Amino acid sequence: MYFTKVELHNFGIYKGTHEMVLTNKIGERNITLIGGLNGRGKTTFHDAILIALYGKQALKYIQEKEKSYDKLLADHINKHATDDETYVAATLVLEDNAVIRVKRIWSLKGKKVDQQTIVEKNGTIDKYLGDNWSYYIEEILPFGIARFFFFNNEKITQLADDSSFEQIKSSIKSAIGVSTIEKTIEHIDEVIRRKKVALKTFETSELNQEYQAVEKEIADIDQRLEEAQRELNKLELQCQKLAIQIETKENEFWSSGGDLSRNRDSIKSEMNRISGLAEQIQQEILQLASSAATPLALCKDLVVQSYNEEQEQLQGDVKRHTDTVVNDSYQRVINRLNESNLPLEVLDLVKRIISDELVVHISEAVNEDRISMSPASLMLYEKLISEFFPEIFQRISNLLFSSESQEAEYMSLDAHLGAADDKTLAMQLYEALKSIEKEKAIAEAEFQRKCDSIESMNRQRKILVGKRIRLIKGMAEKENVNDDNMRIIKYAAMSIETLTEFKKRLQFEKVERLSDTATKCFQTLIEKNSLAKRIDINAKTLDVTIIDIDGNELLKSQLSAGEQQMFAVAIVWALALSSGYKAPVIVDTPMARLDSSHRTNFVTKYLPAASSQVMVLSTDEEIYGRYLDMVRENVVDYYTLLYREEEQCTSIVQGYFEEA
Repeated sequence: MYFTKVELHNFGIYKGTHEMVLTNKIGERNITLIGGLNGRGKTTFHDAILIALYGKQALKYIQEKEKSYDKLLADHINKHATDDETYVAATLVLEDNAVIRVKRIWSLKGKKVDQQTIVEKNGTIDKYLGDNWSYYIEEILPFGIARFFFFNNEKITQLADDSSFEQIKSSIKSAIGVSTIEKTIEHIDEVIRRKKVALKTFETSELNQEYQAVEKEIADIDQRLEEAQRELNKLELQCQKLAIQIETKENEFWSSGGDLSRNRDSIKSEMNRISGLAEQIQQEILQLASSAATPLALCKDLVVQSYNEEQEQLQGDVKRHTDTVVNDSYQRVINRLNESNLPLEVLDLVKRIISDELVVHISEAVNEDRISMSPASLMLYEKLISEFFPEIFQRISNLLFSSESQEAEYMSLDAHLGAADDKTLAMQLYEALKSIEKEKAIAEAEFQRKCDSIESMNRQRKILVGKRIRLIKGMAEKENVNDDNMRIIKYAAMSIETLTEFKKRLQFEKVERLSDTATKCFQTLIEKNSLAKRIDINAKTLDVTIIDIDGNELLKSQLSAGEQQMFAVAIVWALALSSGYKAPVIVDTPMARLDSSHRTNFVTKYLPAASSQVMVLSTDEEIYGRYLDMVRENVVDYYTLLYREEEQCTSIVQGYFEEA
């Protein structure tokens, strides 16, 4: 089957009449892409199709069970409608090419909802189909199977939760046909209970007394099961609400500086490390200060000045004394020699010798008379100035630079730490988040205990039902009554035994194939090819486990958020394939929690292969850009749910977002 048209009139956010005509290109292109921002009517459109097809049954999927169907219809009447009538309609083509249009119309009469169902076949109203549509649609596509084809990814993801194993088991039973057998057994069992009332001999017999005791035990268990199921539903709702609270608190926490608050300890640790480095640098500076050359280096200019002055003074003294003394002495000696009778040649030679000797003598006298540096001291000064002082100043410069760098980093971390300490709101939100997570863990543990209790009671009930059937058969054989009622009871009990055995064999046979299909679907969708070796479904208990490549069980909690969603989609995909039904697939908000790699697999591997007709209700942050390019070759129609502010309603227009 496939859809050709969907109609909405004054339904939810859709004021007036709106139609979506679906192009039939089966075998060529299979995807109808429907874009809509949050709050623009995607889920409402999805719900409209479910209500059109399944009416009251859709209540189980759309909203909480405690709300009535009339309340559901009343809540979906457009508040700004100009007329009193509301309806949804779906036109579909069946495998025999029959065209069926089912239309559900309702209006509010005071506080009462007046409703009717009209069915057209090949353009003609068929009253019989209208009166019996609930039975007819179950033959076309049972509601228990429909949820594998029409699903909201947010709800489907719940299948990945370990606490939802009963929901998975129920889905598996529907897909492999076991649920139909169980319902048949329940109907036959009800026939037995009704017919036994007509057996007069049964009322006074010993077997009847035992039977009554068994009936009482079954009734007591049924009452306890009903109460336990109500508590289980409340716990499930509580877990869902706590999950939403956790998500909200997480967003508030991170927006309030949660990263700073969470990294407070690491910041302190880094500050302690920097303090240690700073202390080490301080010790190196102290050691350098204790060196003998360091004080001289600190007064380098004075040392250089002293050395230069010594050199200048030494040179100046020699010159002054040489000039003055030599001149005076020389003149006195020359005067005396001139008075002698020495030959002129000898006189000149003696003058030169005396002049040279006087210079040497006076220079040595000058050096002996003044306090000056020794040659060794002068060499030490030269070494200090040329070698030691540059080395010391370089070490001091390096140590000061390291000290300033560490101080700057320490101040920066201290500022961050101050910001983290100031984030009192973030810390409060963090504590609140942990408190809610603890509360959720307690609720989930209680949910699991309640599930175990229900399972135990169901096992006990199964034993009692078996005992009751044996008692009835024994009564029938003992009394040897040819009464019709007795024969009905007898053969009904035998039928139950046969159906129970058939159910067991069918379950074992189909579960193995379902496991294979689920494994292939999961491996197709998942990014890590080595993540899972097999998805195993226990043929007896219907428990679903993921087996890794080493043969060990992989808990669903060990999967990432994207992997969990892909697991849920794989299960739904496998159930749809195993059901044997061919129906359109409608996916609401498909990729909200998927990362890029899983989005790619979802778009390129699941959507083209999910069904011959796939309707995808997507936001502008899901299928867009390169993901839109990936899927274009498979898209047959583009629509956008466009909200009109002036009319306060959504319209269905052709095109996809900016193309609309």
